[in-house]
Amino acid sequence: MTRDGKIERLPENIERLLDSYKVPAGKMRSEAWEAIFEKIDHKNFEEDSKGRVIQLTLTRVAVASSVLVALMLTSYIYLYRMGNVHVQLARGEHGVVYLPDSSRVTLNAESKITYNKNRWFFDRSVSLTGEALFEVSKGRRFKVVTTGATTTVLGTVFNVFSRNGLVKVTCFEGKVKVVATNSKSQTLLTKGMEAKTMGYALDVNKTQTTKAESKPAWTNNEFFFQNAPLSAVIEELERQFNADIFLNTDTSRFYTGYFKRTNLDEALNLVCIPLDLKWDYSGEIIVITSK
Repeated sequence: MTRDGKIERLPENIERLLDSYKVPAGKMRSEAWEAIFEKIDHKNFEEDSKGRVIQLTLTRVAVASSVLVALMLTSYIYLYRMGNVHVQLARGEHGVVYLPDSSRVTLNAESKITYNKNRWFFDRSVSLTGEALFEVSKGRRFKVVTTGATTTVLGTVFNVFSRNGLVKVTCFEGKVKVVATNSKSQTLLTKGMEAKTMGYALDVNKTQTTKAESKPAWTNNEFFFQNAPLSAVIEELERQFNADIFLNTDTSRFYTGYFKRTNLDEALNLVCIPLDLKWDYSGEIIVITSK
């Protein structure tokens, strides 16, 4: 029947099929057709049920995928966003840090290291600002990252200095690979060798043999300088003694000598006297001037 109430004729082929249908004995034609329609409805229900089963399976897959994504996200957060350890020393402080694999790091004053304890045994990587002596336990590749270079080892003893754009790596035991961050130039150091990089390139030509020492002098509270800028020497004095020093003289001068981290007055004399300088306190600030 159409919307306007008129009876809509079926297609001729369907009408002929309905007319040719033989009603089973004992049943009226209307009863027979009702049974057929029930079977059709039952078939549709089964197909619908299959559709629902398929939909349920897809839902389970979606839930499993969501759980997997959540687990992956949780693992990522645990490994890369959590577990970061920061160790920072102030001026006038020296300290020792033991890493998860028992590697030992001796930090100089005003230095900082960062590493992740959660992924340590997958990625032995330390970021350094300042200066530190590394005594590395054997194992997977060990990496020290600074702004100017990356130092890679397996198990060895080496010192890394990274301040004001200068990176200096000294090998005391084993082998050390140093790669400049920007130029990607690299060199391999063995015991008694040292490499420096300032800016973009690794200056391999200046790699030189050092004294056959087992550790750098600063770990024994001794600081040696060879034709070093006076300003850099004063910075080291400030760092080691937590002092504020004003250099009121020619800052382009150079210094060769040493001082000990035991007494500030004595250290100032060791630096100033050879350069014909004098020092005095002005409140809490030490002022260095020419004589």
